[in-house]
Amino acid sequence: MSATGYGTGPGVAVTQRLLVIEHGAYAPAGLLGEWAADRELAVQTVALHAGEPLPASTAGYLAAVSLGSAHAAYDDTVPWLAAELAFLDRLLAAEVPVLGICFGAQALARVLGARLYRLSAPEIGWVQAPGSCPAMPEGPWLSWHYDAFDLPSGAAELASNEVSVQAFSLGPHTGVQFHPEATEPIARSWVEITNPAPEVTHSLFAGADGTWEQAAGLAPKLFSAWLDGDLASPLA
Repeated sequence: MSATGYGTGPGVAVTQRLLVIEHGAYAPAGLLGEWAADRELAVQTVALHAGEPLPASTAGYLAAVSLGSAHAAYDDTVPWLAAELAFLDRLLAAEVPVLGICFGAQALARVLGARLYRLSAPEIGWVQAPGSCPAMPEGPWLSWHYDAFDLPSGAAELASNEVSVQAFSLGPHTGVQFHPEATEPIARSWVEITNPAPEVTHSLFAGADGTWEQAAGLAPKLFSAWLDGDLASPLA
């Protein structure tokens, strides 16, 4: 898919824009940005953590992605959360495909009426996310989350494991609990920020070079499956 299409008149170029909602400098688009460049999508990033406002209108966006965050999507003291939830609701109403990643998936699930909750222990490490959708790569995927969500009403479960729902879709919208966008340097920055016990993150870096490469190879397949509608499920 190209970043240009055609408008109402012959030869009128229309840029295909991907809106990316960022919640912290520590959680950038990573591999998602590389994929978007390969697809010739024009990426517009809104850094909510830096006080940047969300667009006044959902018009003109091919799709939108909500990235990860150290915050919880049920914590209403987060200053920008209410605005993002309202904006996600508007994207859904406008049928603009949304991809939620980790926190973004939790926020999407909340807008869809699902329960969010704290895990008894965080899920940090490499996960396999088996499911019934052939277009959803099983992994390995980087997992790093403290919270989870119930499957939204009417949504299709794309993947799950013994810890929580790992992926779902409702219409053109998809939420994934893991981090297909993350690179090894991004994950290492999370270690510096959160300072978890070494044994918690050992498997992510000790002899895991091949795993990082494997996950990076799967990420564009997942992003394309979402944008191309291969993960879509019927709307209730």
